[in-house]
Amino acid sequence: MKSAVLPALLLAAWVFDAMASEPLFRADSKSLAGASPMDVVVREVERLPRASVIEVDVTARGSSVGASFFLMCSLRRLAQQRGGYRYVVMLEERPKPEQMLVGFLRNAADDPRTLGPAFQGVPADKVVDLEQAAPICEQMK
Repeated sequence: MKSAVLPALLLAAWVFDAMASEPLFRADSKSLAGASPMDVVVREVERLPRASVIEVDVTARGSSVGASFFLMCSLRRLAQQRGGYRYVVMLEERPKPEQMLVGFLRNAADDPRTLGPAFQGVPADKVVDLEQAAPICEQMK
């Protein structure tokens, strides 16, 4: 019995270490093809089991529509990297000012409250379908 516990613990430690060493997401608007006055960086600063803490650094906004789509497309890429998620819930100014807590949901019917304590007061109508931005995001590559 004891001989089975050690390999299981080692496997769990290896999986946790592999997850912890995965680099955090970063998207920079300057890396897009073409000249643009927009200079926006989206950074994942903390990774939770089904959520990410995001900071958005804006040096030059460019158009507000362009900056909004860059943010949405960046979140779409992050959601895909985090496990193919399509739906998110975004809580601005959480966990602290200048940050956004983004929770990942498998489908539109998932209850945001399952994401953790920070999402307890979030109504289901705050769920965003990232695929709505797909046609524009595909053009931004």
